[in-house]
Amino acid sequence: MSNQKPKPHLSLHERMRVLSEGTRYDSCNQTAVCHAFGPDGRCIQLYKTLLTNSCAGECAYCPNRSTRKTLRASLTPKEIAKITWSFYRKNSVEGLFLSSGIIGDAEKTSLQQLEVAQLLRGSGFTGYIHIRVMPGTPKYLLEQIADHANKFGVNTETTSALNYSEICPNFDYNNDVLTRLQWTRDLIKKKRSETKYTGQIIGANDTQFVVGAVLEPDRDIIRTVHGFMDKYALRRPYFMSFDPVPDTPLENNTPSPKWREHRLYQASFLLKDYGCKASDFDDIFNEDGFLTNDDPKMRLACVHSDYFPVDVNCAGREELLLVPGIGPISANRIMQMRPIASEQELMRMGVVMSRARPFIELNGNRQTNISSFMESAL
Repeated sequence: MSNQKPKPHLSLHERMRVLSEGTRYDSCNQTAVCHAFGPDGRCIQLYKTLLTNSCAGECAYCPNRSTRKTLRASLTPKEIAKITWSFYRKNSVEGLFLSSGIIGDAEKTSLQQLEVAQLLRGSGFTGYIHIRVMPGTPKYLLEQIADHANKFGVNTETTSALNYSEICPNFDYNNDVLTRLQWTRDLIKKKRSETKYTGQIIGANDTQFVVGAVLEPDRDIIRTVHGFMDKYALRRPYFMSFDPVPDTPLENNTPSPKWREHRLYQASFLLKDYGCKASDFDDIFNEDGFLTNDDPKMRLACVHSDYFPVDVNCAGREELLLVPGIGPISANRIMQMRPIASEQELMRMGVVMSRARPFIELNGNRQTNISSFMESAL
């Protein structure tokens, strides 16, 4: 029997506040605004809300689990569409991030999420729509969501079926989660082949991990993320640091440090944009398989100091991307603008010289010794 408190009358603004706070375990913050990244890497601000924080699920870490006593609220699809338009017209946001508690079952919930997207697109909304679909969402609904959402996917939460059964007992990891990731990949692949980038929404696959809810090491998370990128064309993983919630089965567990979430994001960017493989990180994990609180790219460079220095006027793009302070955009600029005569030119291209200097050679000259830099940096 549910322990939900009787629903008091809440104003629209009170419901908006409750439901924005209720996205605590979706995409990394507790404010009404979250961020996504467009295909060009640009950061996009989104209005973030749940349809409802009432939920039929019993996820062990979640403040909205069905048997927990908490204030419950809901917004209708029409209300969410209206609120999103209001923020959008004021240039407060560039789109919507929409999640929800389970409203009876996955199908009923996703139907309401789809209705929000249809209302927005049907009224001429061209902003960004990111939908967190429910585990077990039927394929026909994913097909329709794919016509309206720029990004959508189901939360993986953890790295294995065994771990998942501990924290999300209502769902099956392989069927309700991984199969949906595969369907999403297939839908996006089909749309790409049909539309040929004619301006129609293509979509992208995403997921999220709750870091520290179970005891899996970073090694397992990074290997899972890399596998998902290959198998499901995962565009971007999200990470949420576990923070124990009172009156949940995990309330006495140790919280995960925020820096761990940050380092996993950095590692995921190296996998996605820098050509790294999961096995590359084996040299920088501690004995228990965890990252330390250091920039993983810098640690990899220092561990493999024999790769350096890299001559910026001769190196290939893959070699340039190994250098701390050089990212994909600045590496492309270097390749296009060579020969390069000075550090000032590199800085104008976006290279962070304070990080890159020990690892590069410019016109036969080096400014900093790697060994001395390692002593001060690590």
